Amino acid sequence: MFEKRQKLEKLFRPGSVALIGASNKPGKWGSIILSNLINGGFAGSIYPVNPSESKIQGLEAYQKIADVPEVPDLAVIVVPPSAVPSIIGECVAKGIQAGVVITAGFSEVGRDGEGLQREMVRQAREGGMILVGPNCNGIMSPPERLHVAMPPIFFPPGSMAVVAQSGNVATSIARRVAKNGFGISCFVSSGNEADLHCEDYYEYLSEDPGTKVILSYIEGFRDGRRFFDMARRVTRKKPIVMLKAGTTRVGARAAKSHTAAMAGAELAFEGASRQVGVVRAKNMNDLANIAAGFLEQPLPSGRRVGIVTAGGGWGVLAADACAEAGLHVSDLPDETIEELDMFLPGWWSRSNPVDLVAGLNPDHLGRSLECLLRCPTLDGILLLGIMPALPLKSLAPSAPPEVVEKRLQTMLTAIREVFTGFMGLAHRYQNRLSSRPSYHSPW
Repeated sequence: MFEKRQKLEKLFRPGSVALIGASNKPGKWGSIILSNLINGGFAGSIYPVNPSESKIQGLEAYQKIADVPEVPDLAVIVVPPSAVPSIIGECVAKGIQAGVVITAGFSEVGRDGEGLQREMVRQAREGGMILVGPNCNGIMSPPERLHVAMPPIFFPPGSMAVVAQSGNVATSIARRVAKNGFGISCFVSSGNEADLHCEDYYEYLSEDPGTKVILSYIEGFRDGRRFFDMARRVTRKKPIVMLKAGTTRVGARAAKSHTAAMAGAELAFEGASRQVGVVRAKNMNDLANIAAGFLEQPLPSGRRVGIVTAGGGWGVLAADACAEAGLHVSDLPDETIEELDMFLPGWWSRSNPVDLVAGLNPDHLGRSLECLLRCPTLDGILLLGIMPALPLKSLAPSAPPEVVEKRLQTMLTAIREVFTGFMGLAHRYQNRLSSRPSYHSPW
């Protein structure tokens, strides 16, 4: 693994990149990716390769990879499918150890494409070269300002890695992560996975200090046993949150034509995921939200849940959701109820969920949370609604627009302060609520 890891380091942290098939023509893949690499601020050397050009997007171009004045750490290949195996051979002869094949038209299109893909992989493996793809959208390492991918989007650096067998889905996931205010440590559109598979990326990311959570979109596996063995090891260090496609017969057929993936049986996959600690997401929003929870919240050490709610209906819905998820909405001990009695109004629920019954004292929500965080029979707290903690004051019916805008900005500031305070409470009580200093599979 040490040798492969060194090559993966060149893949995600290259000092130089050769783009084979680079182009000056707007709209061509080789033009888009080169533009993204330049505009993303990559600090290393960039070598466009195209036999028909002397300069490409202001950079000196080379007729063939052998003409490049050094051995690039990474080769990005955007040439027609029939030319890819020979280009791989030229990269191997040059001594390049890592490559990304953007080109489509391989095993996903049938027997002829499968033959090209096998030959491409044979050339690479005999020469000691690792490959991402083919039929992929590219890779990004935002902390390294490396953007060798199709979408002209430059995600902020952060702690979430995205590994997906679809480039468009990978981009959609990463955009949701960024919209939620988080950043990306690594982005991989793995495509057909002719050489490197999702397991290889998981293993690499498990040792990457910049990655805290792995988000993954999977259509199918080449080697299910290897996938689950690797996932079991990785989830002991970091969470893998997964969106699995191809769970229906129609979806499985679509997955086969998309990335040539075998989708597998949903019930078997769900059971195996639970055994190895992979956390399933229902959709892309769910995926991003679960990942944010892992990144920002301490992991509870058990299934006993306390609920604090600003409205009774929310508490009922939350209790149902907890029961369906296998969590326990535990009874509160007498001493906890007595402590809550000291400051909550006399008509509060006196049970779990703790219903504040539209209480308007801004201190009650925070005090209730802290009381439950100290409760010895609870492992985690769900908070539903922060309105009781906000400074709510009525505006005059004829308030001018500037007064309304000022009140809005005051409210937004208060919301940020409340969330910051509650996050501080969560981390202050982390040692009591979690016996684990780092992530460990809850299964």
